[in-house]
Amino acid sequence: MTFENALKRIKTAFAGVDVSKLADMAVQVTLSDEDCGGTFYFKTESGKLEVEGYDYRDNDAVIDIARKSLMDILAGKTTLDVAIEKGTATAKGDFLKLDTLKDAIPKYVAPAKKPVAKKEAPKKEAPKKTEAKKPAVKKPAEKKATTAKKATKKA
Repeated sequence: MTFENALKRIKTAFAGVDVSKLADMAVQVTLSDEDCGGTFYFKTESGKLEVEGYDYRDNDAVIDIARKSLMDILAGKTTLDVAIEKGTATAKGDFLKLDTLKDAIPKYVAPAKKPVAKKEAPKKEAPKKTEAKKPAVKKPAEKKATTAKKATKKA
């Protein structure tokens, strides 16, 4: 990517910054990428933002940063402090003014992930359980002989 293309994307990304929350400042930014390295500045004054592709010598701060890190900062995915800690950026100058970037850039909110529909495996029919046969309970045999004897006695 050329520096001119990168600068166009950066200008577009700056559109999401709430300039009213930024301190009045001029910051020179040097992109450290090999393919799109170059210098530009952004300046805020009286609630207006200006982004141009050249050195700004009378600046409040200077930032050297990789393009992707700058785009992540402008998208609210990270902060300048984190980029400095990771080593993808360096900064010098008025850090109080640079700190106002945190409030001016809306925080990135990841889109909600749609739940992935799980494919259900076809249900295997469980083998039918056969109930064990219960042993038949034998009733005590009736004594027919006694009733037969009684019948004969009556006769």
